[in-house]
Amino acid sequence: MLNRVFHIYAEITSSYRYVQLLWSLEIAETHRDRAFSDCSTDLQVPVLYGAAIEGVATCLCRLASKTLSDLGPRFSTAIDSFIATSLVVAAFDYSGGYFNPVLATSLKYGCHGNTLIEHVVVYWMGASLGAIASVYLYRHPTVQKLLIGEEKEKEE
Repeated sequence: MLNRVFHIYAEITSSYRYVQLLWSLEIAETHRDRAFSDCSTDLQVPVLYGAAIEGVATCLCRLASKTLSDLGPRFSTAIDSFIATSLVVAAFDYSGGYFNPVLATSLKYGCHGNTLIEHVVVYWMGASLGAIASVYLYRHPTVQKLLIGEEKEKEE
């Protein structure tokens, strides 16, 4: 078990260093002088609250995307982007609002303020459990009726 944890830690560390290398190339303007600068965590609440925020928001984001995909309204991409951005803004001051474990790790792993375990709990477990919950919630008849409505349900 300890060997497996060490292996995961080594993989995350090597991924973080790879991202640092890419940022050090300063290809984009936003990367200037940022590759090796000190950073701090975005998590401003207790770890379990952060995991809950990331999980619930990821779930809501995925439910909105799936609903829009099934309904296919005009401007669905813009609506989906608006919903996702709104959720990020709502969570920004609490957990950072990443809703994506890889993104959170590439931007915040190794930053001052969180341990590896805290990072994994908030950004990996929280977001992953939220995404899994969205699949099961979306299949529930009550949720289907609420999101899709009875008309769409009868067509199928």
